[in-house]
Amino acid sequence: MKEQMKYKNWSLLKNLALTEHETKRQCSLKEFIRQIDLNKSKLKKIESLLAGPFQSTKVGTGFDFNEIREYKMGDDLRHISWSTTAKTGTLHTKEYFAEKEITSYFLVDISNSMLCGNKLDSFVQLFAFLLNLSSRLSEKIGGVFFSHDINYIFPIEHANTQANIIFQTFINFIYDINKKVSIPSTCTNLYKALEFTQKHFHKKGFVYLISDFINLTNWEKSIFQTSQKQNIYSFQIYDSIDFQLPKNGYVTIIDPETNQRCIVNTDNKLIQESYYKTMIQRQEELKSFLKKIGVHHMAIEKSDFE
Repeated sequence: MKEQMKYKNWSLLKNLALTEHETKRQCSLKEFIRQIDLNKSKLKKIESLLAGPFQSTKVGTGFDFNEIREYKMGDDLRHISWSTTAKTGTLHTKEYFAEKEITSYFLVDISNSMLCGNKLDSFVQLFAFLLNLSSRLSEKIGGVFFSHDINYIFPIEHANTQANIIFQTFINFIYDINKKVSIPSTCTNLYKALEFTQKHFHKKGFVYLISDFINLTNWEKSIFQTSQKQNIYSFQIYDSIDFQLPKNGYVTIIDPETNQRCIVNTDNKLIQESYYKTMIQRQEELKSFLKKIGVHHMAIEKSDFE
């Protein structure tokens, strides 16, 4: 019988050709971003989704009207005042007060299931991409890493500095995992992370939730309450094995969250179909629920970065 491997190597860090000590010291967010192809369609889609709300507050085109003035090169054409332009014969635009500060808050699932199969590469690249994007578009960043409990807390600080601290902490966490310093095998507690967010992140901003949504319990009410106060963007990291069992005969399947094991004949057609239908149904229910409460949801896999 074959036993499922829990972790795979992090190929991007291997490509840096650095020792472990050197990687921890030198692999900044900016350096890591250079390894990612930012022209991938999924990343472009994410950027367009997030940049719109941020841009309106960063360049002085918020909701509070200030004045009508003459048009300057680079002004948003959507805000041209055609009535004033017609009266004066000179192009005029409407100017709005910009909001003073936009804050991003990250809820990052670092439970064992997030490190299985092919999830790790896409997990790391997506997280780096979101941190880099947020450091450009928001004033301050904070957040938590969570699994069965809250593992790391990052207070809300200046975006550029805090984004690098968060990313460096994440890299060091990955190396600890590679050195077999593992997280206890228990269910992921998203509820606790959301409750913490409600208590400590009061100002309206943007919440980025990164998880595979595996083995979550009693979290629906909490995310609904959070969504009433914050703009939540949910990113689901998944591997094809989450939906389709590989045909490898009898294998021992390990639940990375609870460490429970069972022996399954993956060549059995009924087992294959039952597993697929169950996982697809769960996925549809998840998407439907998040859409209903106004949470933007997007699924991410390794092929999105290849």
